[in-house]
Amino acid sequence: MLRPVGILLAVLVVLPWVRGAVGEREPVEVEAERLTFAEQGGQRITVAEGNVVVRYGETTVQADRVRYNAATREVWAEGQVRLTREGQQWVSDSIYYNFATGAVRADEVRGWVEGVYLRGFGLEHSETNVYQLARATVTTCDYERPHYRLEAQRAEIFPDQQVILYGVTLRLGEIPVFWFPVLVWAPDSDTPPFAISVGSSSRWGVFALTSTRLRLTRDATMTVHVDGRTKRGAAGGVDVSYRLGPTGRGLVRGYYAQDADPDDRLDQLAGQKLSHHRYRAQWQHQQDWRTSWAGEVPGHDLSVKIDLHKLSDADVVDDFFPSEFRREVEPQSVVDVTKRGENYTVSVLARPQFNHFFAEVERLPEATWRVNRTRLGETPVFYEQVSRVGYLNAEEGDTGDVLFRGHAVRAFTFHQLLVPLRWFGWLSVVPRAGMGGAYYSKAVPGSGEDDVRRALHHVGIETSFKLSRTWHDVDNKRWEVNGLRHVVQPFANYHWLPRSDNRTNELWQFDTVRLVTLEGGDRLLTSRYMPVEIPSWNAVDAIDRQHFVRFGLRQKLQTRRDEQTWDLVELEGWTDWRLEREQGEEEFNDVFGTVRLRPTRWLWLDAFTRYNLEEDRFKELNTSARVSHGDRWAVGLANRYLWEDSNLIIADVAVRLARRWVLQVYQRVDMHDGEWESQDYVLRQETHDWLISYGFRHRSQRVRDDEFAVYFAVTLKAFPQVGISINQVDLGVN
Repeated sequence: MLRPVGILLAVLVVLPWVRGAVGEREPVEVEAERLTFAEQGGQRITVAEGNVVVRYGETTVQADRVRYNAATREVWAEGQVRLTREGQQWVSDSIYYNFATGAVRADEVRGWVEGVYLRGFGLEHSETNVYQLARATVTTCDYERPHYRLEAQRAEIFPDQQVILYGVTLRLGEIPVFWFPVLVWAPDSDTPPFAISVGSSSRWGVFALTSTRLRLTRDATMTVHVDGRTKRGAAGGVDVSYRLGPTGRGLVRGYYAQDADPDDRLDQLAGQKLSHHRYRAQWQHQQDWRTSWAGEVPGHDLSVKIDLHKLSDADVVDDFFPSEFRREVEPQSVVDVTKRGENYTVSVLARPQFNHFFAEVERLPEATWRVNRTRLGETPVFYEQVSRVGYLNAEEGDTGDVLFRGHAVRAFTFHQLLVPLRWFGWLSVVPRAGMGGAYYSKAVPGSGEDDVRRALHHVGIETSFKLSRTWHDVDNKRWEVNGLRHVVQPFANYHWLPRSDNRTNELWQFDTVRLVTLEGGDRLLTSRYMPVEIPSWNAVDAIDRQHFVRFGLRQKLQTRRDEQTWDLVELEGWTDWRLEREQGEEEFNDVFGTVRLRPTRWLWLDAFTRYNLEEDRFKELNTSARVSHGDRWAVGLANRYLWEDSNLIIADVAVRLARRWVLQVYQRVDMHDGEWESQDYVLRQETHDWLISYGFRHRSQRVRDDEFAVYFAVTLKAFPQVGISINQVDLGVN
């Protein structure tokens, strides 16, 4: 009973005296079992002993013995000292701390800074808010003898920003495995400060890929890559990511490889000879603003997007960054400035050709003005339009595509009026009429004209209505069904566009409809189906005579979940009835259909189909489904079918074998010719500090040599957002 009373008396005695010493500022509180006062250099010193706690704001000093100078607000603490301030904690036998300046000194210290554990000698912290530490050890492992650690000759700690280590050795247990001259650890980042990936690949040979992350400023980070591949040689690069103001962000990347074996079998068959000097450079930037003339537009109304690419050859991304290659085979350079208004959008797009081996349409530049569907005063009439003008230059690159040839100034405009009506209270009827035209400053060779002018006229009418029925008494807790509603919406859209004076073969096809030739010889539109209304068309150079009715049916089966409408099933099917046909066209276009099933939160299915009525067969069928059971297992199945071309079956499975072990399997086989295109097996292990992946991959390629890879990848658990997929090693695994 005496101890609490002693502490209380100490607080009551010292608080008024301390408050008087520091004036009206926030008081320093001192708690202790014993308090004495002494004179030192003409200043009174408070000496506290026994379970001492000194508090000032969010800062606390705990120790066995403390000397405190109220005039200077300095503390000298000894014996089991613990300093806690601003998300940091420091432990030492003795610590000096100044509440006024934040200065800290300690001989040997242990610390915790935002999830990172540190040890070292000669801790110093001055008014610059930078900690200096000699012979520092850094880890995220909370064991007394950590499983891994970074040992540095010295460290600089910037609170809320980063830890910079100099002369760093990575140790697993007591074994040194890697050395870094400089290493930056940013606790607030999702990216680890370093990454090491090793393995063996038939394409690369034995490889080691390393990256080190450095914080240049508070808003800029640099990642240095140093890579080695026994079959390809040394390579390296630098990535700089940055933020510019509150709404700007960007990335600058560069990579160079002295490639010992740049030519694969496909290059040899094509008679191509690639240089041993291979590189890529990229700049991405996006900036948004809200201007003073934004009006009622929510959020930012002005944006700039930049994406520039320069490559040494067409294969460099595929050879060294295959996952990126499959996302974008031919990266295009774009600079876009867009201004959004309440009912309009104005943009200027520049698309220069930096890589002349790709087929590309340069826009140098092209301006677009689009007016959204807007009511004209108090009338029932709505107006919309799109206008474009720009200098376009088609470069065929190495493809030899005749459509990618020529250059001209092109101007295009189209204006449309609509009158939305509702008949009988349930039938939606929207008649429309529009007109526009196009101008080309240069005609195609052989036409006998210097330039080309064409006029376009269009009329149409869209109709639809909805039918629904609700069953309020349907209830199933297991399937989370709380009532059912079935919605049916038939629709029809009539469209007539007479032929203009100029056929499409008399125009430069800068923006056109392109076809892909399948293995069986059929040609298929890459865009699958075209929109009905001309303002929605991007392929303006392919606009020709059109006279058809698009009709179809939309259906939804809905329920209520979490006080919101939940779509259990969505179905849509449609086709075009051609009232006028070109030579070779059938009366009815292909029938298209989509299916979207979400019966539960753990099961979903999507499908897209394209069916030819005349030939009574599917031309295209894409399906995908996934079922999962929490974090125990998940199974995904997909099918990608093209008539007489390919029939891909894709499966991926993830199973938790034990608490710390997960097996992942990915398979892709083409049933059309029996080719087993890809096999991937990954075994994931979770330890106290690491997420470890052991993987094998085999990829069969019809033209290039087959690829094999065995790899080992490690990720710190302290950075779980990075994930542990095999894409950490960019071998091109899906």
